[in-house]
Amino acid sequence: MAELRISSHDGLDLRRLATALAESQGWPRDRVGIWDNRDGSVVLTVDDALLQTAEPDPLNTPVHTRSDVHRACELLRRRDTSLRGVDFGRMRAEAARFFSAGWTIADLLHALSHRPDGQPWPRGEGYQGEEWLEHRLRNWKTPTGDIRPSVSQESAQLRIVGRVGLPEDLGLPDDQPRTRQAARPEVARAAADDARRLMRAHTRTTSNALEHRERTAARITRADPSPSAG
Repeated sequence: MAELRISSHDGLDLRRLATALAESQGWPRDRVGIWDNRDGSVVLTVDDALLQTAEPDPLNTPVHTRSDVHRACELLRRRDTSLRGVDFGRMRAEAARFFSAGWTIADLLHALSHRPDGQPWPRGEGYQGEEWLEHRLRNWKTPTGDIRPSVSQESAQLRIVGRVGLPEDLGLPDDQPRTRQAARPEVARAAADDARRLMRAHTRTTSNALEHRERTAARITRADPSPSAG
């Protein structure tokens, strides 16, 4: 267990600072601890496994740039033999839409081998080419052409819902007595952490987004907390 000691002589809220540090790093709350020292400092304990830098898995890494899409499609074609007869430019254009929706290479490989209901697609002679590619991916779109959530996105969403919990009276008739229960605060906070990590993992930060953020911040007006002179 690693320990990070935080101290200040400026009257800062050190516990809040330690909490913000843990959230900014995406560390789960159940794997960190915040302790007060007698000298006024705060110690943030972190599970050693969270500090280890693991090699990124190319199959589960978000794909953003054009070069990333190009390399991802090359990997897809090597992994899925049914893509070898597909025009590379056409495959890249189709895959780019799914990558823009937050899909990973592993998600696309799953979609090319399984239907949305989990049943495997037929494989072998006759199940190749551009029409077969479009047919499989069309099933992972809505009737309006939008991209459905990938298998990894659905799994992450289910983990968040599972940690928060659903109302026990969900689906009961209206005349049945209903109980109002809420998730424990620590469970809700952990689920919120998972949601933030999910959004951060699939959010593309661009210069346009940063410029928009700066323009928005410049328009925010905050009330002066100091009392006005009488």
